[in-house]
Amino acid sequence: MTDTDNNTAFTENSITTFCSLIAGLDFSHFEEAQLYDLIALTSESAGGLCQGLLCLSEGLENCEILPPEGIRQVSAYLKASAHLLPVLFELNEQANQGLTRGKKITAYPMN
Repeated sequence: MTDTDNNTAFTENSITTFCSLIAGLDFSHFEEAQLYDLIALTSESAGGLCQGLLCLSEGLENCEILPPEGIRQVSAYLKASAHLLPVLFELNEQANQGLTRGKKITAYPMN
């Protein structure tokens, strides 16, 4: 197995794990308006990510870095990424806080 195979296996496993963790989140405490906002933002972000990745992929296949007609798609990709990254940081922070709350930290003297 090559290093590329290892990276691919890790990516597939991490994507599956990430999706199952997100699927297990409880949204029952959200109000209806908040859920509509979340649906709109996630849908728009996912579409922007897909458009940008597709544009960049096609540009690379055609030996172009950014085709002129792809500027809008890449712009949507960057906007979607700008929305997604803070969400990932927040999920990370919430998970860390959950771990901290669940553990009792014991300090031992350094003798």
